[in-house]
Amino acid sequence: MYLSSISIELGKGVLKHNNRKFIAENVDRERTKNNVEYKNIPLEEAYHILFDEALERYNNKQKRADRKINNYLEHIQKGKQEKPFYEIIVQVGNRDDMGVGSPNERLAKRILEDYLRRFEERNPNLFVFNAVLHMDEATPHLHIDFIPYTTRSTRGLDTRVSMKKALEEQGFVGSGRSDTETMAWLQSEKEALSYAMQWQGVEWENQGNDREHLSVLEFKKEQRSKELAELEGKVEDLKETADNLEKMIETVTVLSTDEAFEEEYKLPEPQRLESAKSYKERVEEKFEKLKAFVKRVFVELMQARSENKALRATNQNLAFENSELRDTNRNYQKTNRKLHKQLTDYRLLRKVLGSKNVDRLLEEAKGKNKNEKEKSL
Repeated sequence: MYLSSISIELGKGVLKHNNRKFIAENVDRERTKNNVEYKNIPLEEAYHILFDEALERYNNKQKRADRKINNYLEHIQKGKQEKPFYEIIVQVGNRDDMGVGSPNERLAKRILEDYLRRFEERNPNLFVFNAVLHMDEATPHLHIDFIPYTTRSTRGLDTRVSMKKALEEQGFVGSGRSDTETMAWLQSEKEALSYAMQWQGVEWENQGNDREHLSVLEFKKEQRSKELAELEGKVEDLKETADNLEKMIETVTVLSTDEAFEEEYKLPEPQRLESAKSYKERVEEKFEKLKAFVKRVFVELMQARSENKALRATNQNLAFENSELRDTNRNYQKTNRKLHKQLTDYRLLRKVLGSKNVDRLLEEAKGKNKNEKEKSL
């Protein structure tokens, strides 16, 4: 199988360059006609598509005019918390093995198109508004420009721009600067590109046997992240239920001060010359009604308190499980970094000794290990 390298990195996102509104020095103008434009939605229009409804809901809730947002794109551009959009540059090989004008030029194009075809399916929280394939530079490569967004925001717009939240909703959780959501996502995209390469008979250069273990680890990490998200959702639901029960208890507690309640169960004044028997009959009817009400309220109050206690216990158990899952997730991330280091060493070894020599040594080691196991049986 043919071997080739992979490159996926964050770009600057210069749309005029991507769409050839201006031509840089490294561009072959005669080949620009071979570029492929897959998507070209103006950024302003993309923001209208994604956020207009959420912006209207947000503005309708604002009582003060100065808190309303007239243009969400301008609001993001003026702010410092989020970028208006992101870009990745995707490339297979280099000018030596997949260069423009080489026999593998069309092969590189097929791989990149297959990768792009499934990009939005893999990334439901990344809205691609611009995507082009450049065939007029040294090596074919993709520019994919996208807007990351979350639909679960509890502050500001309920649907808003957020790279961190978008990737978290897709199952990528970071643990710090050396292991961010974006790093985990980029590694996952490299794996996706390697699968597209395999369909075309090309293998990711210097991946070796550790690749299978790395893929399993990434899968486990993603599953843990999904479990964490589900648990956090359950915890929020339980908190809301507990709050509702507490409000119900407060309502019952202050009910006796309500004027309608007092009027309903106030004992009547005896009428002039009314006999004790007649007054008793009138009072007993209201007294029985009052007893039935008190009994019902007492039962509901006890049930509410019991359910509230059970929910708090469940909430605490979920919090413990959540903490344990986070610890497990961190352990997976540590192992992941260790495997990445081993993978780098393995790549270096193949480069120094040569792929064929390393493969031969691996086969010899496997055969020796197999013979030793057979002798021990």
